[in-house]
Amino acid sequence: MAKTEKFDEDSGFIARHFKEDAYRPVYSFGISDSFRNRRRRVSRWVAASVAAIALTATAVVVSYQLRTDNNAIEPAVVSLPGASEVDRSDEIIRLEFNDAPLSEVVDGVENAYGVTLTNVPEDDLRLTLSYEGTAQDFIETVNELLGTEIRIEK
Repeated sequence: MAKTEKFDEDSGFIARHFKEDAYRPVYSFGISDSFRNRRRRVSRWVAASVAAIALTATAVVVSYQLRTDNNAIEPAVVSLPGASEVDRSDEIIRLEFNDAPLSEVVDGVENAYGVTLTNVPEDDLRLTLSYEGTAQDFIETVNELLGTEIRIEK
């Protein structure tokens, strides 16, 4: 009788905890209903990976463009025929000189601003300067730095 009581107890336990389709063969191998959703999970993972790769590629391209833009050389002032006739002395222009003789500086200022400079000394003066401003401000700065008295002819 002990066997029948044990059987009744086991079957009572099973009856209390029974769920329909709980003993399908699929479950016996540890495969659950989420097997059906595996395709969705894989496709989401693939989509997330593609998005991450696309964002990384975009960041690389933008970074490269920013680096090349920062290394860009500023355009030089180009003098056109007849450009000296146009007075641009009030325009703000950027000029750069690196150990340039004063005669080269004077030519650069005359071409950039369209002015004529007078009272330029013949001494062997050299200038290294990066400047952005008007012609009058530039000449005042050069006069102060070199102790000259260059003037703009009007």
